[in-house]
Amino acid sequence: MTLNKMRSEPLSNDVKNKQRRAVRRHRLFRSRATIFTWWLVIVAGTLAVWQYGPESNWLRDKLPFFDPFFISSPSRIWVYMGKLMTGSNGISSVWPFLGYTLRATLIGVGAGVLAGVAVGLLLSHSETTAKVFAPFITLINATPRIAIIPIIAIIAGPTITTTAISSFLVVFFIAFYNGYAGGRSVRPEIIQNARLLGASPIEIMLQIRLPYVAAWTFASLPNAISFGLTTVVTAELLTGQPGMGQLITDALTNSNATLTFSVVVLLAVAGLLLVIASDAVQKRVLHWWER
Repeated sequence: MTLNKMRSEPLSNDVKNKQRRAVRRHRLFRSRATIFTWWLVIVAGTLAVWQYGPESNWLRDKLPFFDPFFISSPSRIWVYMGKLMTGSNGISSVWPFLGYTLRATLIGVGAGVLAGVAVGLLLSHSETTAKVFAPFITLINATPRIAIIPIIAIIAGPTITTTAISSFLVVFFIAFYNGYAGGRSVRPEIIQNARLLGASPIEIMLQIRLPYVAAWTFASLPNAISFGLTTVVTAELLTGQPGMGQLITDALTNSNATLTFSVVVLLAVAGLLLVIASDAVQKRVLHWWER
C-alpha cells in the first residue's frame, strides 16, 4: 500500500499542474477575447457614428463640421481607396506616391538610427567628449525641423534627398538621446571589473556599452518610425516632392475630404506595418535582452 501510494502521488501532482495550466490558458484566452471584443465594439461604433451621424439634421445643426463634405464617410473612403490602389476611373494609382514616401522614410530612419547609435555610444563612453558637444547637439535639437526643411530644399533641391535628410534629422536625435542614456546606464562596477580583467577602452565600449546603447535605441524605434514618416510627408507638403504629401496637397486644393482621409488611412496602415516590422527586427537582433 505504501509503495502504491508513493507511486500515485507524482501522478496526482502532474494532474494538478495540468489543471492549473489549463485554467491559466483559459483565463488568458478569455482576457484576450474580451480585449478583442472591445476593439471591435469601439471600431464598429466609431464607424457607425461616422457613417450615419451626418444624416442627422440635429447633429449637423449642433456640429456644422459634421457633414460629408468636411469629414466624408467610411463607405466613400473605402470606395475611393479601391480606386487609388487600382488606379481606375481616371484616378492616379497611389503606389508610386506611397513608394516615394516609404523609400525616403526607410532611408532617413535607417541612417538616423545608425548615426544615433554611433554618436550615442561615443559620447556615453567619453564624458569629456559629451561635455564638449552637448551644447551644440542641444542647440540643433532645439531648432524646429520645419524651419530647416526649406534650407535643405534649397541645397538639395525638391528631391527625395531633401525628404530623407529631413527624416534623418528627426530620427537621429530620438535615437541618439535614447542610445546615450542606455550607454550611461551601465553600472560603474561592471566597467571597473572589466578594467581589472584587462579589457581595453575599445573592448569596454564595444562589448559592454554597445549592447545597452543598441537595446535602448531599439526601444525608441516605434517613435522614430512615426516621427520619420510624419517628417517625410511634411517635407513633401512643403517642397512639392512626389509622395503622399503631394496627394494631401491635391486634396486640399480641390477640397476633397475623401482623398484626404484615404491618404491618412493608407499612411496609418503603412506606419503600423513598419512598426510591426521593427518589432520583429528588435526581437531577432536583441533576442538576448530581457524585456
